[in-house]
Amino acid sequence: MNFGQYEAFVKAVEAGTMTQAAEELGYSQSGLTRALSSLEEEWGVRLLMRGRNGVQLTPEGERLLPDIRTVLHDQRRLAEHIDEINGLRDGLIRVGTFNSVSAQWLPGIIKEFHDKHPGIRFELLHGTDAQIVSWISDGRVDVGFVAYPTKQELEADFLYRDPIVSIFAEDDPLASLPKFPITMLPELPYIALNEGVEDEITAILNQNRIEPDARFMESDDHAVIAMVEQGLGTSLMSMMMLEGFSRKIKAVPLEPPGYRDLGIACRSRQLLSSAAEAFYACACKWVSGYKKLAFFL
Repeated sequence: MNFGQYEAFVKAVEAGTMTQAAEELGYSQSGLTRALSSLEEEWGVRLLMRGRNGVQLTPEGERLLPDIRTVLHDQRRLAEHIDEINGLRDGLIRVGTFNSVSAQWLPGIIKEFHDKHPGIRFELLHGTDAQIVSWISDGRVDVGFVAYPTKQELEADFLYRDPIVSIFAEDDPLASLPKFPITMLPELPYIALNEGVEDEITAILNQNRIEPDARFMESDDHAVIAMVEQGLGTSLMSMMMLEGFSRKIKAVPLEPPGYRDLGIACRSRQLLSSAAEAFYACACKWVSGYKKLAFFL
């Protein structure tokens, strides 16, 4: 059993190209190709189709991918259990996250964890809530920060209730409102955000039967805030996403109020490696003491 070949296969699938996969693994492209060809020859199965546009799974490769990920997960878990016996000195934790969590929580959580376990390494994967839930389910990440409750049968713990607010340019007359009636939203140019918060915003809009006049669609929260500052429109965001920004914008609470509930999830805490379980517990403890800093309301 060659775990290096298994890892090469999974990385090629995740990266989408042999060049990117080889770079991330520290292989030469020819070395990665040889490893995958050797695995296919050993098994008598074509796993990947290679072309100018990258690599794609064959039907056989798609069928075997979950099993190979499980083998790699179990191998890492065994190695980290051995490390735990020796003092939890080494290991890798793969975490699914989105921008606001990475900016506001992860530095503090990882710092606290690293002080106790300096040898543990981290791989952070950024995506939407749906992507992170999928990564947890298929074993691509060990744990992930997600909307709570999750839509799949994962083990999850509630962490934090984050208010959703409307944001305006500082000189916009609506910025002086104590609360923003969400029924006014269709009358304004709207800048839609695709981050880890879009499902919650969509739910709020649907609950209030609101269809905003979306003029722009943006995946970067910094860009959305800059566009609002220039008076191009308004947007809905979570308060946590705004923390630390010094731009000339104003956040106004919604009427009726809206929230996103955040949690941390994994397939099963009993199946986590020792390092990942320690991180999961550390994250829960750290967020329980998390206090919102001064926003620019």
